[in-house]
Amino acid sequence: MNSKYELNELFSQETVHLSALITADGEKNIYDAVSRCLRCGYCETSCPTYSLKLNEIYSPRGRNQLVRKLVEGKIKGANTAYESLKTCLLCGACSEVCYGKVPTADLVLEARREMPGHGKNFYYKIAAAVTSRKKIFNLILKLLYLLKKAGLPKIADKLGFFYFLNLRGISEAQKKSLPTPLKFLTETLDKDERFKNPVKLSWIYFSPCGTEFIHTEVGKATVELLYKIYGDGIIMKNECCGLTAYNYGSLSEAKSAAQKNIVLYDEIRTKFSDAPIILDCSSCAAFLKSYPSLFAKDDPMRNKAEFFSSCVKDITEFIKPIHIEHLVDFKRLSEIRVTIHDSCRASHAQGIRKEIRDVLKPLLKDNLVEMPQSDHCCGGAGAFAFSNPDISQDILKKKIENISSVRPDIVIASSTSCLIQIETGLREMYPKAKIMHYSVFLKNSVNL
Repeated sequence: MNSKYELNELFSQETVHLSALITADGEKNIYDAVSRCLRCGYCETSCPTYSLKLNEIYSPRGRNQLVRKLVEGKIKGANTAYESLKTCLLCGACSEVCYGKVPTADLVLEARREMPGHGKNFYYKIAAAVTSRKKIFNLILKLLYLLKKAGLPKIADKLGFFYFLNLRGISEAQKKSLPTPLKFLTETLDKDERFKNPVKLSWIYFSPCGTEFIHTEVGKATVELLYKIYGDGIIMKNECCGLTAYNYGSLSEAKSAAQKNIVLYDEIRTKFSDAPIILDCSSCAAFLKSYPSLFAKDDPMRNKAEFFSSCVKDITEFIKPIHIEHLVDFKRLSEIRVTIHDSCRASHAQGIRKEIRDVLKPLLKDNLVEMPQSDHCCGGAGAFAFSNPDISQDILKKKIENISSVRPDIVIASSTSCLIQIETGLREMYPKAKIMHYSVFLKNSVNL
């Protein structure tokens, strides 16, 4: 490999990131990582955007070659690369099937960070607010929820206000049937005496932004399950995991969020004891597991990040069949037909597929049906549904077609972004079924 192309020679927007990318088989610099692409095209069969567009610039192979040419200086203008890079879902499906294990999503993100104006538009500024000013964001979000309840965004959309300001993503967002809780998750859980002074600490709940601010019923269901099955636990007063900043803002903000969460976990360990960190959003869980990649090998935080990530568990992998079967109301489950949507950050990023089926199959038996392409992206992909609404909608349509082909009553998912996206698709295209988070489904199925 030609090692003269070092990461910092091209990607200079931030003063410090990594000396290398962390890949499935060790650390690689940018050029070495992208050069692993054999150009075989096998990745194209797994890529949602290529399946839709059938154009090389929308394929993982095309994006890898584009990044390589950027590193080599063969592409000077950012506009040439912009369309290809901005339409990547970052789902990771390509890397999972790639023989060379090319970390395409990581390479795309590194290249995006070099694009002019990256992190400067409306969506990225909102993302920065989420990660760095949580209390202020709480107040702003409650105000926005009140405005939504009053119907003002809908009126503004009908008048073309969002299109006039080039805020089409807001227009798309207001069409989605989002819950608008005026009391956020930890505001409720902090008042619960059961989670304050554990006799024996068995679990620590990390509240993801999606369950904290939108689907609060998911977090409530998760902690009820954890308490019933495993006993005492506490609610971690965590920051945002940093994924939004990592994908759409800056590395420094993501790194800062990671450091705060790692330090907070150390404080909990000192006060109580070691315990697994449980999350009910697969996107956040996957990112917490990747915290070591934010710190170089000689960074004092690297070892702490590695220990922290080893303690992180997605709720879909934490609950075992033996812990749930004796609590279930089987009569209730015999009347419903269920299918599973494997979120990208559960299946591709964490390799979690079998675990959720190991729990649900004994409970549902033949009423658990597999949809085609269960691990194909739904098009939500964080803010992708708002920044690329047309492509997102086309991908969603394919997902709903796969869902409707097995005629379920309930679709189970484990990421907040998937809940929002698929709920919108079901409402418009297959209203017979409803989307439900894994934790909520289990809580509704057991005698708590």
